[in-house]
Amino acid sequence: MRSRSDDELYSLQNRYLGPPGRTFIFQARYAAYGIWAACFFVLLVIKQQLGLFSGFMGYVVVALFATLATQAVMRVITPERPAGQVLRMFGAELSTPRPLTRVRTVGSPDPRHVQVAVARPIPEDDR
Repeated sequence: MRSRSDDELYSLQNRYLGPPGRTFIFQARYAAYGIWAACFFVLLVIKQQLGLFSGFMGYVVVALFATLATQAVMRVITPERPAGQVLRMFGAELSTPRPLTRVRTVGSPDPRHVQVAVARPIPEDDR
């Protein structure tokens, strides 16, 4: 069963509601399923490389993080801004040349080199 929209722009964002007569408890756009699978695979590779979680709970944690990542990504993806454009925008953002900034670190002041005046300066109003 699919929900259909009469608006041509939003018809690209059809949602799969589940089999007829037995709808799911959630609605997800078709793009969300692919994005979730991609996020799950990437997070699964990261989990295996870092060895963070083990056993069945590791897969549950990866699925949870994939769901959260998919929700964050799907907030950006709209009919006016499809997934391919978001990926191109992300790639352009990563490859954009940035100005080189030098961080100038000044060490902590040495108390031997701090000048201390004997008399406190008096403001001109009090003189």
